[in-house]
Amino acid sequence: MGPENGSATVLPLPDYRDKSAEVAERFRRIYERPVVLNICDVGKVFETDRGPVTALDRISFRAHRRELICVIGASGCGKSTLARIVAGLDAPTSGRVLLGDREVRGPGRDRGMVFQTYTLFPWRTVLENVMFGLEVGGSSRHSAEEEAREWIEVVGLGRFAGAYPHELSGGMKQRVAIARALANQPRVLLMDEPFGALDAQTRAEMQGYLLQIWKIVDVTVLFVTHDLDEAVYLADRILVMGPHPGHLLEVVEVPLERPRRPAQLESPLFLATRRHLEALIYGSRVRTTELLPRFRFTQAGDDVE
Repeated sequence: MGPENGSATVLPLPDYRDKSAEVAERFRRIYERPVVLNICDVGKVFETDRGPVTALDRISFRAHRRELICVIGASGCGKSTLARIVAGLDAPTSGRVLLGDREVRGPGRDRGMVFQTYTLFPWRTVLENVMFGLEVGGSSRHSAEEEAREWIEVVGLGRFAGAYPHELSGGMKQRVAIARALANQPRVLLMDEPFGALDAQTRAEMQGYLLQIWKIVDVTVLFVTHDLDEAVYLADRILVMGPHPGHLLEVVEVPLERPRRPAQLESPLFLATRRHLEALIYGSRVRTTELLPRFRFTQAGDDVE
């Protein structure tokens, strides 16, 4: 459904006939924007005691300026490995990652990353955590503090600038992590299951915060998730990956209008997109419940279904 699940060469625009005029126009504008991130036939092989294991096999796609792309797939498909390669934390075994016209060869301020686990420094306040990257990048303490306060306001935590991480909720900690990642004004924000440890209500709130922040910040987002509803709700496009080895199954253009609203979660178009993703990932595989052994640990006749 997307134009870019092949190589990194120029490809024709997609067919918009299955989308509303508004959605089709939005995708036309997206594909006219500059390409910020270009993943060119990226492969990754890990050497283990039992021999080489291929984690990624020739992954190629392009992300345009201010696009929000989600990456989904079954366990073991290499979603997090891909994010770490783009971040420069791991090196590809083959292929290249281009940020603009420059090849990624390690971490850099042009990419920010937010992890699932809370990565704040517990001995630093919210303000000091957000200041950290700015100071490391060479900003004076005064300049770093001014910029950090602005980003703390952007994520709605201005009155908590002097708080320590242990005084914050999980969602608030992740908002601080987002502010810290954005403070360096990266071109790409990488998010690896950032809301996975949150309860359902807080997760929904954080999705709303992310969309609000993304709307006002000039950044391209690559968001790794295992939650199909989250992917459909957030993304412009969704990269669907298959496992063993990790490979790109399809690039799905989300046919929902923006701005996204919680009411869309129950719309026929949302549900149809989710079912399409589920079919791509699981296909006709037998569900886990059908694979469980047929043991009985209760008295016969004591059924719950």
